[in-house]
Amino acid sequence: MRATFTGLLFLLILPAAAQDVEAYGLFGGFNFPITVDQGLQKDPRFYGKFTIKATPVGFSYGYDRVGHGILLTPNYTRIGQKFIIRNSTGGDVGIRDIQMNYLSVPVALKLHVNDMSFFRMSLVAAIAPSVLIAGQETLTINSPAGATKIKYPKGVSVPTDPGYEIVYDGVFVPPLDKQVYVPKSKLNAFQLFGAVGLRSDFDLNDDWSINFDGRANFGIFDTRKSTYLNELKNPSGPADINGNPGAPDIYGQRREIFLSVSFGISRIIQIKHAYKPKVTTHAEQIKAANAKPPRSTSAVHGGMHKQKGGGKKKKN
Repeated sequence: MRATFTGLLFLLILPAAAQDVEAYGLFGGFNFPITVDQGLQKDPRFYGKFTIKATPVGFSYGYDRVGHGILLTPNYTRIGQKFIIRNSTGGDVGIRDIQMNYLSVPVALKLHVNDMSFFRMSLVAAIAPSVLIAGQETLTINSPAGATKIKYPKGVSVPTDPGYEIVYDGVFVPPLDKQVYVPKSKLNAFQLFGAVGLRSDFDLNDDWSINFDGRANFGIFDTRKSTYLNELKNPSGPADINGNPGAPDIYGQRREIFLSVSFGISRIIQIKHAYKPKVTTHAEQIKAANAKPPRSTSAVHGGMHKQKGGGKKKKN
């Protein structure tokens, strides 16, 4: 029993024996976006809804040494939370959908928690420059019985489109089908995300590995342009419920946060450091000349190894 336990412990702490691992592959996953908007939090019309989006999807390239590594994961990512629209009595009558689609290039530093020959668990810290390729906010209101009454807060413009009617306790709003409320032209084209998380790489053999990556991502900048934020700070649009100049929304800072989970497969290239036996005396020089290099640690899991310079594969 003790021998079995000792053997398992040996496998768990076995290092990668000074070998570099280079890998490239594909991955896909899903994310849970959270739009933190101080203005929407003050608006009684909107209530955050749990949202899942089926990205990121992209390409990965990684280079690992003993103890650390780097990882590039250019990808396409869709974020932005959905908000439930409530009527004057608290009933759910529609959706405000925030849509932000980015082309992102995260660059990550990996700090290995362990360095087994076939399995690496790493802490990940990344920064991700991102370009907005599509984005907008839409309103959908489902009201089979006709117009629905919604409470507009003071300072928010009531649209002058047909079907909107101000009454003493709210505003009658007509049915809407994905009406664009905030177009892409009012959104920033560039965003910078920071991220922290965990990543695991499991080598199936010396040619292929599977990966799991989980991260918390934080947007550094407000996603809206400064000109649009000025519109919110200084109401000068159509009148609000009291007849005063209004703004499209209540002003408040906004940040995009999302939790991402992805799975991938990678083609790996192992680069072995050259074996150099230590030589101190003439007798040891003769012995070193006939010394055999140590066996690859990949033999622990019955794999194959590739010598640096593209040598042939050889079974251990």
